[in-house]
Amino acid sequence: MTTPARLLGLVVALSWLGLSTATAAGGPSKDVMGGAWTLEMDRYDRPWLTFNDTNHKTVFRFGCGTHYELDAVYPGEAPKQDHTEATITIGNGKTQMDFAGFTYAAPENFPPNTSWFNQADLGHPELTDDKRGALEDQFLDLLASGQPLTVSAEGKSYVLPPTKASRWRARFQKVC
Repeated sequence: MTTPARLLGLVVALSWLGLSTATAAGGPSKDVMGGAWTLEMDRYDRPWLTFNDTNHKTVFRFGCGTHYELDAVYPGEAPKQDHTEATITIGNGKTQMDFAGFTYAAPENFPPNTSWFNQADLGHPELTDDKRGALEDQFLDLLASGQPLTVSAEGKSYVLPPTKASRWRARFQKVC
């Protein structure tokens, strides 16, 4: 076996081992590249852009109805009690946005032994429609960048693959 082939095999083995170890520990791995993005419509025909891991557990979701709603596995320390104030940063290597919200014990549809970050109205329910629309467009641009998304808090993070779900942005712009 040639040296490049051995190095490639070693990289693949270490990557698999890292993902398996993190998943076995109950939380998302630092890089959650396995899994898939989907666009789901709720019973009121409102869109939800969701990233589920390979065990079909929700790692990240963003939807709209009467307001925007953002839910994600919280990468920081687990809260000592539900409804604890927290902030996450979502970035794509070029742009990043901070979101203030709250953490909770994760519901059953999230990976086991994780915390859930929840935030409504992109953190700014007081904004006028024009300013809120600009903030919404900025976040949709971030999600649609075609770049991996890093979700971070308290010096810890995980990486999601680029957003890939058929016509998700058009659906958000039509409904929201």
